[in-house]
Amino acid sequence: MENRAVLAVLAEVAVAYRERTRRRPGQPGSGEATRLDLFDERYARPSINPQEDYDFLELVIAAEYTIGRVLKLRVRSVSPRSFFGRGQVAQLREALLGLGSGLMVTNAALSPVHQRNLEQALDARIATRADLIFSIFERNASSSEGRLQVELARLNYELPRLTGVGKELSRTGGDLGTRGGGGEPITVLTKDRIRRRIRKLEGAMDKLKRVRELRRKQRLRTRVFTVSLIGYTNSGKSLLINALTGSSEEVAQRYFTTLDPAARSLYLGEGINAVACDTVGFLDDLPAELAAAFSATMEEVGESDLLLHVVDAARENVEFRIESGTRILADYGLAGIPRIVVFNKVDLLDDLGQLNALQEAYPESVAVSAATGEGLPELLRLLAERAKVQVGF
Repeated sequence: MENRAVLAVLAEVAVAYRERTRRRPGQPGSGEATRLDLFDERYARPSINPQEDYDFLELVIAAEYTIGRVLKLRVRSVSPRSFFGRGQVAQLREALLGLGSGLMVTNAALSPVHQRNLEQALDARIATRADLIFSIFERNASSSEGRLQVELARLNYELPRLTGVGKELSRTGGDLGTRGGGGEPITVLTKDRIRRRIRKLEGAMDKLKRVRELRRKQRLRTRVFTVSLIGYTNSGKSLLINALTGSSEEVAQRYFTTLDPAARSLYLGEGINAVACDTVGFLDDLPAELAAAFSATMEEVGESDLLLHVVDAARENVEFRIESGTRILADYGLAGIPRIVVFNKVDLLDDLGQLNALQEAYPESVAVSAATGEGLPELLRLLAERAKVQVGF
């Protein structure tokens, strides 16, 4: 049986934008100094996500791996060959041997060269944060459209990371498996075949976009009040939509368990019927290829009359997750849609003063517990009021 215990490596780059003495053109070493400056600016960036480590470890769990050991390494200067210094590489090798594991996962910003060289030095597979996210998305996408979106994103991500001689290529990163190329391992696909597959997938996505446009016109004719639940992954959106609509869909407490949008009937009372839509969760710094692939899904969110921005109030960094969601909405051009912030999981809060402070900071908000039902009548009342104003029931 495969050993699913992995070594999780959290990398913290110690310096951002190292200060160097600038030499004038023509002075010895001037070209070298410039190259090193550019190298440091690429990899030695400060983290802007206060829960980056937490997010990464949750992704490892969602990818169905067991965390055997966690190492946090402070990288003083990024090695052009292996990202980590020689002493740290030896430390990683020793940790892998101690675990008896052949897989290391890391949030380090590894280039394809770093990844290949580290795999050779450690005699182990290495999976980056992006590899984990793709693996989770591939496993959890259940609709044909979701699978197409993930495959297209994966191939666009992998294409520039392939190396080899002639047309037989090998991937430089940790191979966690893929659905790319109709089930064939991506390591045996040629670049030409990958490009043809990408074009075919893009054509299929264009057809789906036309179907969505027809559905959108039908919804506009019926004029049903539509509410979409958005927010950081694992904030309790699926459990909340179950509680609001009386559904009993299975809910798992893991990152990205919901990838395919789901629409359900929602009765708001007073003869007002609405549609509630569950959506894929947000994550700070999602791979650009996945963000682009799911832009079509987010277009449907753009047709909503109202957004419920669901936030896990019982976790740390609540304001960061709200701001991250707001930024992602703006990236998709959806910042102008009316929104109510829903502070979920209030039954898990020990300090109600924290909740009061959050609601003061976000006046357009409501506190609920999808698990116990607390606050749901107030939320339904607010939704009915918005439906009357915005749709004219």
